[in-house]
Amino acid sequence: MGPRFAILVLVTISVALLAPSDDFADVGDVVQFRALIGGRLIDGSGADPVDDAAVVIRGSRILYAGPRTAVELPSTAELLDVSGLTILPGFFNAHVHRALSTRSLEAWAKAGVTTVRDLGSDPTSLLAFRENHPPEPGHARLVAAGPLITVPGGYPIVPFGSRAISVVTSVANCRETAEALLDGGADLLKLALETGTVFERSIPVLSLEEARMLVRVAHGRGTVASAHITSATDLALALDAGVDDLAHMAVDRLLTEEEVERVVAEDVHWVPSLELWLCAGPRNTAVNNLRRFVAEGGKVALGTDYAGYTCSWELGMPMTEIRLMAEAGMTPMQIIVAATRHGAHVSNLERELGTLEPGKIADLFVIDGNPLVNLENLQRVRLVIREGVVIRNELSGETPPTTRRAGRRIGG
Repeated sequence: MGPRFAILVLVTISVALLAPSDDFADVGDVVQFRALIGGRLIDGSGADPVDDAAVVIRGSRILYAGPRTAVELPSTAELLDVSGLTILPGFFNAHVHRALSTRSLEAWAKAGVTTVRDLGSDPTSLLAFRENHPPEPGHARLVAAGPLITVPGGYPIVPFGSRAISVVTSVANCRETAEALLDGGADLLKLALETGTVFERSIPVLSLEEARMLVRVAHGRGTVASAHITSATDLALALDAGVDDLAHMAVDRLLTEEEVERVVAEDVHWVPSLELWLCAGPRNTAVNNLRRFVAEGGKVALGTDYAGYTCSWELGMPMTEIRLMAEAGMTPMQIIVAATRHGAHVSNLERELGTLEPGKIADLFVIDGNPLVNLENLQRVRLVIREGVVIRNELSGETPPTTRRAGRRIGG
């Protein structure tokens, strides 16, 4: 059996596997088959790019992504010639705040950021927003943690909005609170593990037993727990609790070799959120700690802390964060993986999104130029597809409506 025949068999099998089912049969007016042909494919896995590629979409799902010469395109497919352009998975911004805004969600999506992870919001407002604003392909998908879980007098020491924090007082209360938040629509949990080192004061923090209970509930419900830390001093507590990712790079001092090695060994992802430190300082320590973490093989997810502080924030493609990640020594491919596969991982959507491969949801965007040569090309967006629906199209000079719905609800 030759390789061409083997791949054609795989595609045929994929068609059968992706036949309409109760899970995602309602594809509305999504084109049954759509094929992007001729572009450079960067699939989000970290693998080498594929030149002269094809990405075949059936409804809201990817049917094939790879060399164009290795697949026979469906005769009924709508063809989009993207020769000379680059195809990428939809990006994640895995650390934002105040994302309950259709304007913001649309701006992210149109820029190619098709999913955002809100790490601090009023659960009542979150539920109301989702009820009043059903998921739209023209908006970024919303993954939300609900409020920061903290203790009386704990972080945030500056009011973050009284309903955007949830105060717990015991291990039993942690279990009750976590269950209630997840029952109420939170997609994951966010723990405040901040003892105040960077504020030059001491503030109360969750005990190890309380933090472990919150993580245990999240994992028991099939989701993840993210920890807010800004101090290397608080790193051990987060790791001992078993959190899945760290939101903010440590800035109180340089990480020790042992600390970096432990985070890497325990496969905890870091969301450095460097943009914050442009206005809150100390930026150099954050960049240097990220450099050390990446050099040891640490896994990074892109997240900016958008609207988490009184700074001027970049909405859309997070180029400020991307440039700072590059300053920390991350390669363009590492940054792309941070914005795709690793962003999906910390959002608990790795099985559905983050890479362009058969069976996954068709979130992708197409840009002029090669981002591996110049990351600034990420701003040169020509096409965005979200759940199989074209929401931005500058290939033909036409932009279709963005209010069509497709596929099943994922995240938000």
